[in-house]
Amino acid sequence: MDKNGGESSNQQQNNHQPLSQRKTRFLRGKKTAACHQLPLKAKVVMLGNMGVGKTSILLRHDGQGFTSKLSSTQGAFFICSRPKINDGREFELQVWDTAGQERFRSMVPLYLRNTAAALVVFDITDRQSFRELGFWIKVLEHNSEYSNILLFIIGNKSDLNGERKVSVQEAIKFAEEQNAKYFETSALNGRGIETAMQGIAESILIESENRSSSSNYFGSSFNLLPSESGEDNEEEINNNNKIIKQQKKQKNSSFNLISCCSIL
Repeated sequence: MDKNGGESSNQQQNNHQPLSQRKTRFLRGKKTAACHQLPLKAKVVMLGNMGVGKTSILLRHDGQGFTSKLSSTQGAFFICSRPKINDGREFELQVWDTAGQERFRSMVPLYLRNTAAALVVFDITDRQSFRELGFWIKVLEHNSEYSNILLFIIGNKSDLNGERKVSVQEAIKFAEEQNAKYFETSALNGRGIETAMQGIAESILIESENRSSSSNYFGSSFNLLPSESGEDNEEEINNNNKIIKQQKKQKNSSFNLISCCSIL
């Protein structure tokens, strides 16, 4: 069961429904000028142990407040979020919450297709959830359709700072070792959640533009192409904050800014 959950990372100083039988189809249309007026979208997946507050973060971000009476997630569900981007562009995150219970972990890879970024969440008052961040990152490495995605580490429940078992400095160090960005949030009071979502959206846009400006960067390029019609397609991108399988032949890697999405 989710409890509480923080404020934005000190790293800044350095700087709804289960899917059982459903599937997601991403649609892209013609490359027209009008097409670029549509909002861009990207799929983001949340991973982490049961009880760290993944669902509570999403519900708080979705304006549904906080409750301590949530049941553990079974399968996955998502919300659509439109965080404010500093340059005024419209951008939508489709944020997926996945189950953290061991008996559901085998299902997680099913939700990683077309993922632009992963948010790996731990509870700052639960050291075991911090230790198991490595497990969730390996899930991404071994099961994601693409070998490179943007990675973010989220330390939740910052409102329980007096019970903290993982220091901010240790969490930042771990994130840096993973080429990830770190944020702290509190699902209980909402602190840091909007900052994190805005930072995630802006990072995705920045990385996508960097890749599209250099076609030989990791062997791939990227175009921001919002969708206009119903042709199935995907755009691909590599990212700086990345999970890289060493020893593996580099491929054109993932992620797509999805312009139109429907659940079938």
